Amino acid sequence: MSSAPGVPNIKTVGLVAAPSRAGTHEFAHPLIDKLRDAGIAVLVDAYTDEGCPTGCPRRSREELVAESDIVIVMGGDGLLLGLARLAGPSGVPVLGVDLGSFGFLAAARPAVVLEQLDRLLAGDYQIRERLMLSVQVRRGEQVTASFVGLNDAVISRIYPRRMVRLDTHVDGERVAVYPADGLIVATPTGSTAYNLSAGGPLVDPELDCFILNPICPHTLYLRPLLLSADSVIVVAVQEHDGETETARLSVDGQEDVDVTSQDVVVIERAPFRAQLVRIDSGSFFARLHAKLRWGLER
Repeated sequence: MSSAPGVPNIKTVGLVAAPSRAGTHEFAHPLIDKLRDAGIAVLVDAYTDEGCPTGCPRRSREELVAESDIVIVMGGDGLLLGLARLAGPSGVPVLGVDLGSFGFLAAARPAVVLEQLDRLLAGDYQIRERLMLSVQVRRGEQVTASFVGLNDAVISRIYPRRMVRLDTHVDGERVAVYPADGLIVATPTGSTAYNLSAGGPLVDPELDCFILNPICPHTLYLRPLLLSADSVIVVAVQEHDGETETARLSVDGQEDVDVTSQDVVVIERAPFRAQLVRIDSGSFFARLHAKLRWGLER
C-alpha cells in the first residue's frame, strides 16, 4: 500500500457505471454536479451516458482511461475488474464504488464518496497497489493471445464428461500433471474469487505471490500451492488418447480463448500493478468479516 501525498489536484475524472444497477442514477447525478461545481472535467463511456444523461463528453473506455486522472467505477466487482485491466498499464488510479450486492473490491459506499470528494480531488487518498498477471498463449515461437488480469487465469475443461490433464511447470521445473476439471492461477486479490470457491486459501492482498489451485483434482495428493510472484508458470494441455485436446483459458472470468495441446499458457507477473484507490480505513479483515462473515460467531 502507498499513500498519495503530493499528487497533483485532479482535473479530469472518468466515470464508468453499470446503468442497470439500482442506485446508479441516485449516486451519479449528485457526484457529477459536485465535480462540475469544483471545476472538474467529467468524461463518461457510452453505457454511462445512456444510463445517466448528463451531457458529459463521451469516450470509449480506452480513451476515457487515457484522458483521466482518476476513474470512478460505479457498480460491482466485475465492472471494476474490467477497468483495472485497462488502467493498469498506464497507472491510472481506479476507485470502485459498491452499487452491487457483494462489492469486495468495489468497497467504497456512495455516501462516503460524496462526503469525502473534496479530499479525493485534493489527492488525499491511499493507493492499494495490487499484483497483476500477464498471460500469453504461445504456439511455437508465436504469441497467439495475450491478456492481463487482476484476479486470476483459469484453464478448464470444455467437455463436461471428461477431465483435462494439465502439465504444469514453474521456472522450468515440472510441478505436476493435474488430472482435474481445471487449474486456477490466482493473485492474492483473486484469492477471494474463484479460488475461494474451489477450496483455495485466502491471502492478504498486500503479499506478492501466486496461488496454484487445481479444480476438483482426480487425486488425493495434489493441493493448492503458494508460489513466488517472480515465478513463471507454464501450463500445457496434454493430448487425449493421442488426439489434440482443447481446454478454455479465462482471465478474470471476462476474457476467454480456447487452447489446445499444441499451445502453452505462460503466466507471470505483469510489469505494472493495479492502482486501487481507498478513501476509508477499512482493512482486508474488516471486509472479510462484513462480506464473507469470516471468523464471526454464528
